[in-house]
Amino acid sequence: MIRFFLKTLSFIAFAIALMFIVIDATRSIGVSSIVFTPFGESLELVIPTLLETFRDWLAGAAPEFVSDPLLVSLFALPTFAVFAVLALLLYALGRKPPEKGLKRRPR
Repeated sequence: MIRFFLKTLSFIAFAIALMFIVIDATRSIGVSSIVFTPFGESLELVIPTLLETFRDWLAGAAPEFVSDPLLVSLFALPTFAVFAVLALLLYALGRKPPEKGLKRRPR
């Protein structure tokens, strides 16, 4: 059941990554240069109050090296890349482990 849930979340994350690739490609064609939507900008459009609350909480709870440069670099990444990596991680977590007892004998 957990594998199915992880694979479903992986599929949704991959679909979001593809959606942002298409959006970025369309914007790039429109302005005649490569344009990527930053992850922070996408989050700010979807959940602005939660993002600001998260930044405030992280500034108080986490060390300085996590809250400032690490978070800024994460929010600067392209949105499609963040969701593609998330999809790969969720798929890897939901993958069925190989069976150990079924080894082939050499002929």
